[in-house]
Amino acid sequence: MININSNHKQKLRNRINNQILDHPFTDYWDIFILKHQHPINITLHIFGIFFFYSLLFYTWKLQNFWLLLGLPLTQLVGLTGHFLFERSHIDLQDAVFSWRASYCLGKMLFRILTGKYRDDIRQRQEILNNYANIQ
Repeated sequence: MININSNHKQKLRNRINNQILDHPFTDYWDIFILKHQHPINITLHIFGIFFFYSLLFYTWKLQNFWLLLGLPLTQLVGLTGHFLFERSHIDLQDAVFSWRASYCLGKMLFRILTGKYRDDIRQRQEILNNYANIQ
């Protein structure tokens, strides 16, 4: 019984949005890409990443630990992109902090800098569309 409940929670946590509840993806990176497609949402997330590391750097440089109180604002920047531009599902655990979300944000930044993120989006959309056509 625990396994069924755990699978249900994981499925809810990995949904893409309220319209797409069922999908073929098991790797969170694939789900993350489909939750982050809108250019303004992506830009806000990148800005949030730079804001986060800037705050950490200036906290260290100025030895002013009060600056760490601004870290939640870095999360709000990304959440704003979801609320205003891309209505994808936001998992509370990922929004506050999770290793999987942090890893994917870093990977997204790298893929954007190397010019490959748009291809990632296109590939996942194609897989999702083919899955929907089979259903």
